[in-house]
Amino acid sequence: MKTISIFIFAILIMSSVSYSQGDPSMGMENSKEEKSMEPVGVKTSGGMLYGNSVDESAKQLSYGELLSNAESVNNTTITVRGIVAEVCQAMGCWMVMSDGNTSVRAKTGHNFFLPKDISGKEVIITGNFKITEISEDDARHFNEESSNPKKEEEIVGPQKVYEIDAVGIELLDSTSDSN
Repeated sequence: MKTISIFIFAILIMSSVSYSQGDPSMGMENSKEEKSMEPVGVKTSGGMLYGNSVDESAKQLSYGELLSNAESVNNTTITVRGIVAEVCQAMGCWMVMSDGNTSVRAKTGHNFFLPKDISGKEVIITGNFKITEISEDDARHFNEESSNPKKEEEIVGPQKVYEIDAVGIELLDSTSDSN
């Protein structure tokens, strides 16, 4: 009987220790989730790289050249250089370049994240460029995460958009001479 009591007592102690290890109120899992969403970049000679390195073999374009040649580079891997207009304020999982009239959204696919305070900074993006259509719901979702949201009544129906499925984004130092 004494052996059974010790055995039951041991099981109770082990199960309570195991339970407390995974208890979110202890802060362990929450801190892991938050850390996984923090932007993690790698210092480069030109700035800070998020995701994979710039693909030197991809077609190199300025933002203006991309807009002028959008149809001819549709569904191809490109590298484009431009200025960040805004960043997803929820997670840093997308950013937008804009000339004031036309915007191109670079999405990270949650494979990496960007700092949320890089508007106005110069970047080099490598990824697959596409001209596509997003639903009104997706447009509203992006608007909710925006630092410059549109009025709800301005978002009606499917939206034609320019997107880059980014594999890497290099945030350039203000003193950088990188191409």
